[in-house]
Amino acid sequence: MKLTKEERKEMKAKMKAEGRGLFAEFKKFITRGNVVDMAVGVIIAGAFTKIVTAFTQGIIMPFVNYIVYLVVGDKPLAEITTVLRAVYTVDADGNLTDTLDTAKSIVINWGNLIQTVIDFLLIAIVLFAILKVFNTVKEKKKVLFEKLKKKEEEAKEPEPEPTPAAPPAPTTNELLGEIIELLKEKPVK
Repeated sequence: MKLTKEERKEMKAKMKAEGRGLFAEFKKFITRGNVVDMAVGVIIAGAFTKIVTAFTQGIIMPFVNYIVYLVVGDKPLAEITTVLRAVYTVDADGNLTDTLDTAKSIVINWGNLIQTVIDFLLIAIVLFAILKVFNTVKEKKKVLFEKLKKKEEEAKEPEPEPTPAAPPAPTTNELLGEIIELLKEKPVK
């Protein structure tokens, strides 16, 4: 079934009015809270990764490299490699040099892998510590609110006992009757 040009226009206008167009759906998707929260989380994670990488490279790796130096020799951790196929460069005269041609050689870079694993472990440890503190604070807050609520309930003064209702006021006829009784008891002078 093929739609005419007018029918397609009508259909598009109807979808736009109902908010079912592609742009409307995208706008609805992007403005949902969880998408915005996720975007903020990704940005913060990127910044946090930079901090951990700087911490690793500037503080942790010098100690690791020192230990590697004591065990392996003069190479830092990132430069520990295994050469499977060595191809050396050739100088201008056509003689082989001692310089390894890394583009043509087959080299396994173990040190870089180890350094990346160390970075990952540090990020995981720091995130665990942050979440542990966050959850501890959250739990203590919950316990504190429960204690405060319990104290408020205990501190509420018991409602005073209702005062007995005053006797009903005498009616006009009763008052007149009492006045007449009093007048009868007094002698008139």
